[in-house]
Amino acid sequence: MRSHSILRRILLLHAAATLVTAVLAAWGAMLLIDSTGDRLQRQVLDEYAQKMQGGLHRQNGGWSISEESASALRGGGSSFSFWIEDRGRPVRIENLRSDPSLSVPTRAGTAYFKRVKGPRIYSGVSMPLVGEPGSWLVIVQNLDHPDVIFDDLRADIAVVGGALLAVFLIGLLAVDVAIVRQSLVPLKRASREVGQVSPYQLQQRVDTEGMPEEVLPLLSAINAALDRVEEAYRIERDFAADAAHELRTPLSILRLLVEQEGSPEAQPRLQRQIDALEAMVERLLLLAEVDAMACDPGEVTDLRAVAEERVAAIAPLFIARGQEIEIVGAERMLVFASHHLAARALDSLLENAMKHTPPGTHVVVTVDPAAEIRVADDGPGLPGGGELFARFTSARRDFKRSSGLGLAIASELMARSGGNLEAEGNEPRGAVFRMRFHPVPTTGPKPPSSLRA
Repeated sequence: MRSHSILRRILLLHAAATLVTAVLAAWGAMLLIDSTGDRLQRQVLDEYAQKMQGGLHRQNGGWSISEESASALRGGGSSFSFWIEDRGRPVRIENLRSDPSLSVPTRAGTAYFKRVKGPRIYSGVSMPLVGEPGSWLVIVQNLDHPDVIFDDLRADIAVVGGALLAVFLIGLLAVDVAIVRQSLVPLKRASREVGQVSPYQLQQRVDTEGMPEEVLPLLSAINAALDRVEEAYRIERDFAADAAHELRTPLSILRLLVEQEGSPEAQPRLQRQIDALEAMVERLLLLAEVDAMACDPGEVTDLRAVAEERVAAIAPLFIARGQEIEIVGAERMLVFASHHLAARALDSLLENAMKHTPPGTHVVVTVDPAAEIRVADDGPGLPGGGELFARFTSARRDFKRSSGLGLAIASELMARSGGNLEAEGNEPRGAVFRMRFHPVPTTGPKPPSSLRA
């Protein structure tokens, strides 16, 4: 299922909204600048038209203008051109610059227009001459002329404004990233706290202090669900322990009856079955004990010391069964683990090797510098298929003699210690079980993040 980042989504939506707003604002600003420029330009054209109206007169079949008016009009610079449209024919005006090469509108009233000729843009006005039917005075300004700075200002404003807008958007998005990341810090903390919940740390809860009110209902629901899970887990654990305790008395009575009233031929077989049931009860009690155990994630243990202690304890039983056991490997290996839990897990593996291998079997316990203990034997090996560490699943071919709990307990003990248990075939025959731990770094004890509470 595809996941979506809240940060990415917020930033994309906010960037889109900001961009649309900025574009609309820039478009509005350009419209305002254009309309202001057009208004100012029309005011200039109207003022020049009024001056022309006051000074124009016919002379020798043409048009001339008073020197006073001509001087005022020439003061506008060489970007302006002036002429008369006389019955559809352009006529130059003496004393004024004329460029009557553009087509202009001749209407009953004043007409403002723009024309494009080659690379140049012209803006102008035409209006009827007072008292001269069929004649229009025309004023045109070349907007590309160096004297016309307003269009240059508009172009510069557009370029500079666009650059400032880009810088504004980038800066705004950078600020948004910082704000959103800071806002999501409590959620990330809550995610880490939820991620620390495991069957061995069901007491973990999400701290709602300082959380945004929008997510408080969700976090409260998660804490309530964890309360229910912890209660259900406790009930299940207590039930297993109570059932195991209750089974002890009937099994003791059954053993006594077999010894007193059972036939000599059936007694050995019945005793073996009772032994298996009692072993299963003991393992159930151990499972309940394991579930209730607390583990310090910062505890440091020497695997060599664990191996020597447990091998010394079980060696007499190996010798009595005609089996051999030895310790090899590193003289010292510090790891993050509970000494008690690691010892119980190793006990389960050694008991498994002892019970499920025939006399004459050689078992080697190796303390590896790679932060692991290996228990290898040359027995019958492992069965094919199945969940090796599942409860009530036997690890060996002679499964009828097994309760199927030893390896499950060892696996859970390893998981509670922050490590893991693996199994593989031994060469040329037998089985190898690996107890993997987190090593203590040479810079000083610091438990890995997966072990921290």
